Parts: sequence; structure tokens; C-alpha cells
Amino acid sequence: MIDPVSKLLIFIKDFTGRGADCFYWFIHDRLVETNPAEIIAYPGPVVCHDFWMIRDLLYDRTGDLPAVVLDIDELRISIGGNPDDRLNREKNDISAHLGPCGASEEVCSAYKRMFNRGIPFDAEIATKAAGAIAKLYLRLCAQAAATHETERFFSVEMPVYRLLQKAMSAGITINAANLSAKRREAEHDYFYCLKNYSAKHDMPLESPSRTSIERKLYALGFEFEGVSTRYVLEFVPHPDDFGGDTLALQEFDAAKRVLSSLTLAGGLTRPIVDIFGSRTSRIVLRNPPLQNMSKKYRPIVCAREGAELSYVDFDQFEVGIMAALSGDHHLAALYAAGDMYDLFAGRHLGLTGNRKAAKQLFLSYAYGMSRKALVDAAVELGAERDKAKDAFRIFARYEEWKKEVCAEFQRTGRIATAMGNHYARKNSGALTGKERRSAVSQVVQGTGSLIFKKALLEAGSIQDVVILLPMHDALLFEHRLADTPSKVIAAFERVMTETLGNRVAGKASVGNFAPGRLTVA
Repeated sequence: MIDPVSKLLIFIKDFTGRGADCFYWFIHDRLVETNPAEIIAYPGPVVCHDFWMIRDLLYDRTGDLPAVVLDIDELRISIGGNPDDRLNREKNDISAHLGPCGASEEVCSAYKRMFNRGIPFDAEIATKAAGAIAKLYLRLCAQAAATHETERFFSVEMPVYRLLQKAMSAGITINAANLSAKRREAEHDYFYCLKNYSAKHDMPLESPSRTSIERKLYALGFEFEGVSTRYVLEFVPHPDDFGGDTLALQEFDAAKRVLSSLTLAGGLTRPIVDIFGSRTSRIVLRNPPLQNMSKKYRPIVCAREGAELSYVDFDQFEVGIMAALSGDHHLAALYAAGDMYDLFAGRHLGLTGNRKAAKQLFLSYAYGMSRKALVDAAVELGAERDKAKDAFRIFARYEEWKKEVCAEFQRTGRIATAMGNHYARKNSGALTGKERRSAVSQVVQGTGSLIFKKALLEAGSIQDVVILLPMHDALLFEHRLADTPSKVIAAFERVMTETLGNRVAGKASVGNFAPGRLTVA
């Protein structure tokens, strides 16, 4: 036992799939052999590292997962406030963090090799490593308490982790015949798009690298000071729509890669889920990254016999969050009145019917594009200069709130959302433009992640709901009863409203996961 209720699990997986997996509880400084049935039966938190490696094994042997799963890597990354921890998680395994907890370099090295089946199991090495892992867990719990991350991790992140790991273990049904057709279609779409892209923009006939994209953008006169390449492509207008065409090509390329990498077992795919897949705690699926498929190719996902698929999405999610957090009455009024982007396009920009342009401009403004660049971009998209200048002046309170967020980030060196999820600053002195945008996005998008995860827990508690795919701020799920989607919508709206302190009324609706009608397998 690590504490009065938690048990530390040490395992060595048999990568050949022949069933020679080994499981041990670490109790009173010694290893006690156990098995999947006993692991699943334990009612308290099962603490381990790299749980994803044994997730499907446990599920296949028992039909379930432990009631409470606490992955130490997830705890360390989610409370640390350092984006590099997330980026380096594939490079640095648990052994890289055991030295400060009493494990010698020899033990760390041997445990790493043993865990990866490079050397035979050694009980003495495993016991010493387990002792260090137990100390690491206790240190992380103390760190979480000191940085005010405890409540969020244990009441939201950890339950969502278990909910989604079980959903992915159960698998997502894929129509194999449809998959073959969509693979061929994706190949054709990609190469057709690539041919046109190359001819239109004088680019090589190959998927453009980041370097080649930036070289082209520099030639077109774009600057990158304090902004990412993605930001320039997505939010800044381009001659001949180079940005939009590049993003479209990347989307086709991503879909082609996802579809070609999809492997099925019994008609199912079982993605790896990362509940802290971005700095703002966004949920990301890997192997395969199904979230990267555009709607055109999503019909490969189907429901089990007798069930239907539904897709519930928050409406203008970020706008509602911004309105609530900032207290900007104009923003709140636009959010409450209907489709904010349609209204903003017509009433304020003079771009009636151009919702896409209004959304692009508003989000550019919301995350910190300079006023001059913003007005120039609006004019490029068809707005009158004076009208564009006036359009963004109405959000005076939101502008003040952004300055308050940035001032706090500079003063304290950290910025957080409700219930934690803080982001620690590495630099000192005046904030750069990139840091100002990061501070605002941390609060807005981090709050969005919190709301979405709470909504997942609510939706998962509805008896008829079978969770399939979290899609950033939307959920694909199976159900058998006709009124279930309305219950999920109500749960989404209620969670958003309550989390934001009733400052706005959350909005959600049934959306289109894929073109046309979703079919039942």
C-alpha cells in the first residue's frame, strides 16, 4: 500500500502476446504476485505507470478495468505546468524520474531494460524501483496540493481517464468494406489536391514540409515574430488562399495516413487515448488518431447492431467561455442571440453570409492579433476599413480582461483555469506577443477542456450512452433510445452553465459527425 487506500501495481508485459505477463502489488516494501482478476476486483485506486500498455489485456481477460486508475505519468504531466513534459513523454519513461526518489542509476537503467523485456525479470531491481515509484507518487501528490491541482486531477482528470480508457478498450466499430472504399477515395483526393496545390502555388509535388511552407510565406511577405506557422495559415488572409489551400492539403494528407494505418481486430479499432494531449488539457487519440479525419471519411465509423450513432457538439463554445470569463456584455449578448459568427458578420462587419470570415477574424482578435493586422485582414476579406475598426471596439470589457490575464501571467509567472491546469512561464521581463496569446488561450481553452471533461462524465453516467469518440468539444456516442441525445444535450448545457457560474447559458445541439445519415451496422 502507498497510502491507506491506494495500491501500487508493477507489471512486466509479454509483448509476444503469449500470456506470459507478470503483475505484482507493492505491499510493505515487497512484491506480491497478483493477476488481472484481482487487479480489477480491487475497489481503491490502482496506481501504476504506462497503464495504456495493459489496458486491453486487462479488459480482454476480465471484461472490465479497475474501478479507479491512477497513472503516475498522467499525474506528473497534468500538474506540472510545463508543456515540455507532455512533448517529451515518448522520450522519457518513468525511469527518468526515479533518481531523485532514491533509485540509483544502476536500478533506473536495469528497470528500464527489464520493463522493455531487454533483460530477465529481477525481483530485487523491481522492488527497489517500486519503492522509488511509490515515493514519486507521494511527491507528486504533495506537489499537486501545493499548486492547487489536487481537486481537478482527482475529481475530473482521473475519472475521465478511466471512462475513456474503458471506452477505447471496448473498441470502435469500423465498417471494413467502407474502410477499403474510403482508403481509395482518400488517396485520390490527396493526390488530386496535391497536383492542384503544386500548380497553383508553385510548390513541389510533395507534401509540403514546415520549412517549405515558411519559405513560401516569407516570400509572400509574412512575418513570424511571436506566432506559429499554423496561426499564420489559419487566421491571416493570403493571396490566392495559400493558407486555406495548405491546410486543406494537410487535412487530406492526415486522413490518408489515418485510414492507411487503421488495423482492425474483429471489426474494431482501439485507439490510445491521451487525456492531457495539449497544454490546455485537450483529449487526443493516437494509434489511430481518428480525430484527424475530416467528415468526408468518417462514415467508416458505425454503430453496433441495434444501436444508433449521435453526435452532440457545443455551440460557439469558445465565444460563450470568453463572454462568461470576461463579463463582456456585448459578447454575451451576441452569444445568447443565436449564431454569434453569423450575427457578427452581418451586424458589425458588413459581411452578411460570410460566417467563415467572421469566425476567422473574431478568433484572430480574441487571441491577440494586433489591431492594425486585424483591420487589414478584415479589409482583405471584403469588409470596409472603418466598419472593421468599429467592429472590434465594442468588446471593450473583453479587451480589459485580456490585459488582466496577461498582467497576472507576468506578475506571478503562471496562469491557470478554474481548478488548476496551470501554465508556468519560463522567461522573465515583459511578455512577448506569443506569451500574451498563450496566456489567453490557456484560460479560455483550458476552461473549455474542463467543461468538456465534466460533460463527458455526465454523459457517461446516462445509462443508454456508450461513449465512442471525444472530438475536442463534441462527443460521438451510441444509444438505443430515441430521447437519449436530448439528455446528452441537456447534460452538456447544464455543465457549461454551472461551471461558468451561470454567467451564460450553455448551448449544445446534435451535429453532423459525417455527411449524410449515420447508418446502423
